[in-house]
Amino acid sequence: MKKYLQLAKITLEEYLVYRLNFLLWRFRSLVQFLSLYFFWLAIYGQRTEFLGYQKGQIFSYLVGVAILRSLVMGSRSADLAGQIRSGELTKILQKPINIFSFWASRDLVDKLLNLFFILIELSLVVKIFGLPFYWPQRPETVLVFLVVLILAVFLYFFLSLTISMTGFWTEEIWATRWLLGIVLLEFLAGAFFPLDVLPAGLVKVINFTPFPYLLYFPIKIWLEQLPAIAGAKVILICSLWLVFFYWLAHFLWRKGVKNYGAYGG
Repeated sequence: MKKYLQLAKITLEEYLVYRLNFLLWRFRSLVQFLSLYFFWLAIYGQRTEFLGYQKGQIFSYLVGVAILRSLVMGSRSADLAGQIRSGELTKILQKPINIFSFWASRDLVDKLLNLFFILIELSLVVKIFGLPFYWPQRPETVLVFLVVLILAVFLYFFLSLTISMTGFWTEEIWATRWLLGIVLLEFLAGAFFPLDVLPAGLVKVINFTPFPYLLYFPIKIWLEQLPAIAGAKVILICSLWLVFFYWLAHFLWRKGVKNYGAYGG
């Protein structure tokens, strides 16, 4: 445990050394949120309701998603692909550490830092623009939300590692991560709008993927826009996806290390 705490400390020190990079990242996140805010503000115009959502509801959704994104999608595991291609992974393999615990320690620091800053940033934005923030009315809602949130955090962790591990077999990992991370993952996770504004048939198809369980369903539970039975279903499906990507990440790691070792040799 001590070595992983030390690793978390080193990761924090890296952020402090490269402060400009981190500040630029936070600026990008803030601009992204403001872009979505002004986009939806223009969409609503003088209307109070659009596609089944009141104006206050859509802004509550956007605020919630911004916070959840920092917790769920804040990750350093994307760096694994670069380490594979550069050969830096060899240094990690020579150390007596578990690779999954290694990245979990680094991810934890990333998530906590992002959460700390996003709460400050959004507090200012909410106050300046008078945006609504919804608090659940039922205690059981908070409990279900926390369970789904934890599942979503681990689901994204293993999903992200799985994508990075394709670096064992291809050099085009950054194009893959951009395509999956921006075009597919964030869009299908509901990062830009609630997925239920889409046609019902398309929503059913998307719900068969792991992506909406990262952001869309957790925030819908927080906003108490899903019945209790739906919350139980979300927990079940998210758990199944988590088990699948847990297995897939470990499977690819075992195969990839053999491939990497042969290549390095």
